[in-house]
Amino acid sequence: MIPTVIYGYAFLYMYTGYDKLINVERFIQGNAKIPFIGQFAEITGWGIPILEVILALLLIIPFKKTQQWALLVSTILMGFFTVYVALILAFVESKPCNCGGVIESMGWEAHLIFNILWLAAGIYALRKSNKLQILKINKS
Repeated sequence: MIPTVIYGYAFLYMYTGYDKLINVERFIQGNAKIPFIGQFAEITGWGIPILEVILALLLIIPFKKTQQWALLVSTILMGFFTVYVALILAFVESKPCNCGGVIESMGWEAHLIFNILWLAAGIYALRKSNKLQILKINKS
């Protein structure tokens, strides 16, 4: 199951990151319209897809520690994306979506469910690989 999640994240982030990069001007313009991040449109417009592509590459490197750290960062990033989608659903009337690829064609509710499933898969894989040990609080 862990390799499925790792390579699933790699495919997802490579696909969406590449799509955003080849359409970077459109992605930046879309980000400019978003209430929470509009003022950071240029930074997020380049930063998010570059981070996604880097994570995708790190996830497919056949070194366990590299993959585990990339999985941790990928899951955290998916957590941010999930919170972002939930905030858009809860507080924004006009809901622009420029998420990349076919994911952009999902409705917002479907997108939230999609993200929650990927977030849960990432957490599951991290727990199974014991990577979450660094996040556990020692009980004394």
